[in-house]
Amino acid sequence: MVRTYRIVIPLLAVWLLGWVFLSWPAIQDDALIHLRYADNLVRCHFITYDGVHRDYGASSLLYVALLASLREFSASANLARGVSSAVHVLLFTGLAWGFWSRGKNWGSIARLAALTLLVMIVLPGAVRWLDDGMETGIVAGFATVLAWLLHGESSRADGDGAKHSAIRFIAMVALGFFTVVLRTELSLLCAVGFLLLLVSMNAGRNGKGNLAAGAGSAHLLLGAFAAIGLIYATMHTLLPDTALAKSHGIAHWFNPIHDTAVTLGGAMSFGAGMLIFWLITLTLVLMRRGISLKLLLANCFFPVVLALAALRGQEIQGVRYFAWTFFFAIVWNILELGSSEAGDPRGRWLVYGFLVLLAIELPFEAIAMHRVLTHRGEMMREFEAERLSLLRNERGIASDIGYIGYFTGAKICDLAGLVNGREAARLSSLERAHACVETSPDFIFANVSQLAPLARMMDLSQWKVCGRYEFTNVTTPDTHYLVVRPKVAPAACSATAGSPESLESILPAAPVAR
Repeated sequence: MVRTYRIVIPLLAVWLLGWVFLSWPAIQDDALIHLRYADNLVRCHFITYDGVHRDYGASSLLYVALLASLREFSASANLARGVSSAVHVLLFTGLAWGFWSRGKNWGSIARLAALTLLVMIVLPGAVRWLDDGMETGIVAGFATVLAWLLHGESSRADGDGAKHSAIRFIAMVALGFFTVVLRTELSLLCAVGFLLLLVSMNAGRNGKGNLAAGAGSAHLLLGAFAAIGLIYATMHTLLPDTALAKSHGIAHWFNPIHDTAVTLGGAMSFGAGMLIFWLITLTLVLMRRGISLKLLLANCFFPVVLALAALRGQEIQGVRYFAWTFFFAIVWNILELGSSEAGDPRGRWLVYGFLVLLAIELPFEAIAMHRVLTHRGEMMREFEAERLSLLRNERGIASDIGYIGYFTGAKICDLAGLVNGREAARLSSLERAHACVETSPDFIFANVSQLAPLARMMDLSQWKVCGRYEFTNVTTPDTHYLVVRPKVAPAACSATAGSPESLESILPAAPVAR
């Protein structure tokens, strides 16, 4: 197995770098939202999308701060993509080194599971989500580091050997702090980490826990509380506006479960594949060690996050909301396999069977993801080539606001309710559409399904189409159009180097508002 590692890991590294190069400069629309927040943080010294009003439309305050700190070195729109790709490479390198250094004394099943995880994080589905300019890779990295550290502390506590130096305790407090500043929902990770250590310490003392033991396991929780206090003091709320806008506020089980199934399926190996592999690693640990409270806690994140989404009626729009739950549980389970006695050798056939499924699925995934990443890269180059900053002083309406908001720098009324403040986030979709129409916009950036209801609310009969942009998805194309008011058409169409088209070319028999 050691020889296999020496051969396979360099090949996986080359494969990963090849896909990163191939997909450059593909970037997620939301990444440019964070980049605009970062630019405004540098300029205004507070969290704002429009440069005037404070709002909390970024999913990660830590990521915005990181991008802002790097703006001194790069003004490129590809900065976010570069950061996410660097983090992806570091994640792969760190896991490869960790499994190599710790796995020398592991059995074959643990090594095989570790190698399978390394394979999965270099596949096209992983490149699609870890290199898209968002903080997904950083979140996965934090979850991985926490799984590694907590498993080590938990193992020492089981043997009644867990002792903390002051430096280590402070470092863990800091880790808990930055984890929650990275993403608020990761406070769940810190809370469960505390429970994991508390259970281990009580087990190591034969159930005779004490206050000192509890305090010794509360470092992550202390850091999390400090982060929550900071977020509330600066943003006056804990959940970002994005979470509020995408929540229906009532328990609804079918939609989140359906959305999750679609999301995981669309992410292929990085979605459904990670779910299946998590269940396989959990099964292997159960075959070796049986069920325990620690194992349940370490593997609770995906079902808990899904249940919380259902209770809030939360829309699930991307596998990045689940990626960290899989990374923590899978890494923990692999470490459990490595530290356990030899078990049922039949378990390795579960992993072999999964690898066969990945091999069968890989060509389809590569084709689909290559199309998505290639089209995104082309769209990014198209936006960079255009002079959309000519629209900076105009007002716009958009639902996917990342590209159009970043490259125009204009005031955007967001149909999704992400960046216009808490009050806009609380409105229904229809109420937001009416509110946006009342701003008297000069341009609209939307697809046909988003344009149609707006055409019933305002007179678009004389508006012109100045640009078409392909937001390609895994299964379907998603064409967005830049539609402008007649007085803005000359400047807008000059910026896009396009000829003005009638709105009827994309909305036949478009209704006229009365």
